[in-house]
Amino acid sequence: MPETTVSESAIFSARPTLRLGGQPDERLGTLMTALRMEESEGGMSTLELRLVNWVANGDGRAELAFKGDSALKLGAEIGVYSGDESAPREIFKGHVSALEMDCKYGEPPELVVLAEDALTAARRGRRSKVYTDMSPADVVKAVAGEMGLQAGVSALTSPVATWAQLNETDLGFLRRLLARFDADLQVVGSQLQVAPRQDAGRGEIELTMYSQLARVRVCADLAHQATAVSVAGWNATEGSAVKGEASSITNAGPGSGKNGLAWAQEVFGKRPEHLSAPTVASDDEARAVAEAALDQRARRFVRAEGVAEGNAKLRVGASVKLAGVSPQFDNSYYVVRACHLFDMKQGYRTEFSAECAWLGN
Repeated sequence: MPETTVSESAIFSARPTLRLGGQPDERLGTLMTALRMEESEGGMSTLELRLVNWVANGDGRAELAFKGDSALKLGAEIGVYSGDESAPREIFKGHVSALEMDCKYGEPPELVVLAEDALTAARRGRRSKVYTDMSPADVVKAVAGEMGLQAGVSALTSPVATWAQLNETDLGFLRRLLARFDADLQVVGSQLQVAPRQDAGRGEIELTMYSQLARVRVCADLAHQATAVSVAGWNATEGSAVKGEASSITNAGPGSGKNGLAWAQEVFGKRPEHLSAPTVASDDEARAVAEAALDQRARRFVRAEGVAEGNAKLRVGASVKLAGVSPQFDNSYYVVRACHLFDMKQGYRTEFSAECAWLGN
């Protein structure tokens, strides 16, 4: 898959466009000087928007662009679209959570707008609750309903069990629950999307060094690689100990080559890891938790931190193929963090973090 251009047009505007209350807002877009939208695995996107808060009125004098009676206020719905202005893609939708005035001598005042996506309710809500005879998918749907979100869940229909939320935020509880099943959550519009990592694909992109890929740092690190992971627990119903172990990768993610488990075995020999924190009540559950933990470690073997030409498709869950770096590190990586940036000096660019279980030859 060769690198494709961000736009079909040779010349296009990459300035992000803004919507307030679902409608395009020309003043908001014109006065924007900088934008930062960041998302990562485990959900929660945040936005920082900087605006010149000074405009000329009819008689030639300056006045505040956004006053107390402005539609841009705490709680206002704000959306960000990026890419070619002729066919923009939504990269953020949320509500304003903070407003800040920044005034400096000799410069026009600046309004800083901070916003969070729909998971802000899950971040704030803390509770203790027991979900009885429910699958992980059922729990996700129940929590999503509490937040007023639709739930789009892939798989996760077993096991049916009892799940306890103990003085945790809804977001913290969902992250802990889904980590057991190697699954991720993201909000898209008003839908809470949850899927196992292998099913969470959000498109494929190729980035070539010194073309759309401006800078990258790639590191293959054995520090946290293990050759096996074990988990132990107690079955209170039967009064017996339970245990499970994983010694092979079941979901390595994109890429090819030699994985971190094989490298750790070659360099260090046997390097097992035991996890004591997860609570498990059966051998099957213990084995599933061990497999998820080993997969998560394996996928973090090779990490890439890069800066690319601004691309609305470069999102968490996308697969990015790096080319032109070196034969060892030219591979396909899974994006775990994306930060879309715009300012008046460097224009639109996307910073990203991605991971791969494989080191090429």
